[in-house]
Amino acid sequence: MNGFKSSLLAVIASSLVVTGCATSKTSNTARTASEQLLISGAIDRAFSNVRFQDFAGYKVFVDEKYLDSVDKGYLVGSLRHKILAGGGYLATSADAADLVLEPRSGGVGTDSQESFIGIPALGIPGLPIELPEVKFASKATHIGTAKVGLVCYDPKTGESVGIGGNTTAVTHHSDTYLVGMGPFRSGSVVEQRQRAVGFNGVGGSIVGATKIARASAPVDLISDKVPSALENDPTLPGGTAMEQIAEGPESMTR
Repeated sequence: MNGFKSSLLAVIASSLVVTGCATSKTSNTARTASEQLLISGAIDRAFSNVRFQDFAGYKVFVDEKYLDSVDKGYLVGSLRHKILAGGGYLATSADAADLVLEPRSGGVGTDSQESFIGIPALGIPGLPIELPEVKFASKATHIGTAKVGLVCYDPKTGESVGIGGNTTAVTHHSDTYLVGMGPFRSGSVVEQRQRAVGFNGVGGSIVGATKIARASAPVDLISDKVPSALENDPTLPGGTAMEQIAEGPESMTR
C-alpha cells in the first residue's frame, strides 16, 4: 500500500511539474463592427436614392456645418465620393464652387429589441431564491436608421437650385437562438459580409479550426475609364482628361 501511495504521489508531483498554464487577453472595440455596419449600410442605402449624376460638370462644395451625427466622417466622405462618381468636381470652398451641397442629419443611429418564448424568472415567496428563466427560443434584432436631409444652392446668389429633401433607409441584424442553439443570423450585416468576403459572421464548430480570415475584392482607384463629364473638359490643366491619359500619367500632375 505504501508503494501505491508513493507511486500516486509521484504521478501527482510529475503532473504538477509538467502541467502548463496559458492565458490569452482579448478586447472589443467600444462599438461593435455589427453596429457600425448597420449605420454605414443605412447611409449607403439612403444615398442610393439620390441623383448624384445631376452634379456632372459642376464644382461642388460640401458644407457640413449643420451636420451633427454619429459616423459623420463616413457620411461626409460618402457624399464626396458620390459627387465624384456622378461626374462632379470637389471644391475646396463655397467661393470656388458652382454649387453648395448642405447635408443635415434627421436621425442616424441604432435601436434594439429582444423577445423570447419560454418561462420568465420566478421568485419563490418567503425564500431568498429565484428560479432562472428558461428560453426555448429567443431573438435579438438591431435596427440601423439613416435619415439625411440634403439641399443644394448657388453660393453666389444663395438661391436654391432644387427643392432638395430627405432620404431615409433602414438596415437590420437579427440573432435567433432555438433551445440554446445558435446564433442563426439574418439581415443586412450578414448580407454585407457574405457579399463582400463570403463569410456571414458566425463562428465555426467548437471542434476543429475554422479559417475565417477573408478580404473583399480588389479596389481599383485609377483606371483608363474616365467619367463622361471629364472627357471633353477643356478647363483641365494640360488638356482634356482623354488627352492627358493619351500622353501618360505624368500629364495628370501638371
